[in-house]
Amino acid sequence: MSQNNQKAKSKFRNSKKWKDFRDKKRKEQKLDPVTGAKLTRRANLHHLDLNEANYEDLSNEDNFVFLNQATHKVVHYFFLKSKPTEWRKRIEEITKILERMEEINK
Repeated sequence: MSQNNQKAKSKFRNSKKWKDFRDKKRKEQKLDPVTGAKLTRRANLHHLDLNEANYEDLSNEDNFVFLNQATHKVVHYFFLKSKPTEWRKRIEEITKILERMEEINK
């Protein structure tokens, strides 16, 4: 991602339009959907649509979800670092790890 795109995104996130939208969504969602934990003050409103051309498009509210900071990083990591078409394999592997941990720690 270019530095100009990052600057444009940052500028948008400082706009009244974004802040009002984010505040509205925060009132609607109280829990991190991945962990079930209460959303923290530092939670991120995550864009599900990663197309940069759509970054400022707030018309479809279903394209956004609040995630706690750590969850947000994990979601991006799984989706982008494991190649967008292989994230299911990575989830299967973490499921195996968690199931084994559950078994060991009964």
